[in-house]
Order: sequence, then C-alpha cells, then structure tokens
Amino acid sequence: MRVSQIIIEKLLNDKNFRLSTALALEVSERNVQNLAKANSDNLTKMSAVKVYKDNGFTDEEIFETEVA
Repeated sequence: MRVSQIIIEKLLNDKNFRLSTALALEVSERNVQNLAKANSDNLTKMSAVKVYKDNGFTDEEIFETEVA
C-alpha cells in the first residue's frame, strides 16, 4: 500500500507538514522528502498516517486505491 499523490505533493511542497511527519517518524525532514520522492512504504506507518489524519485528510485521500 502506498500513499496517494495528494500526500506526496503535500510532503514535497509544505515544509510544516513535512516537519510534522519527520517528527512522527523520528527521521530528518530531508529523509521524509526523499521518502516522498520515492513514494516509500515507510510513509504508510501509523505514526505518519496519524499526522495526515490530524491535518484533515481521510483514508481515501491518504491511500492510493489499488487496481486489481
């Protein structure tokens, strides 16, 4: 499961959002930026998802819908 393009764009363009996510994941801001560029599975960890939800995103907005 991967995060949606909405979250990727927010992480790449919003420094405060990126910093909040970095604190939640206990990594550097630069690392979160690299994870976003790679659309890493690490961005789906519960601590990161909590940050997204605290910023008003829904599950549908957070996660990519997988096509079978």
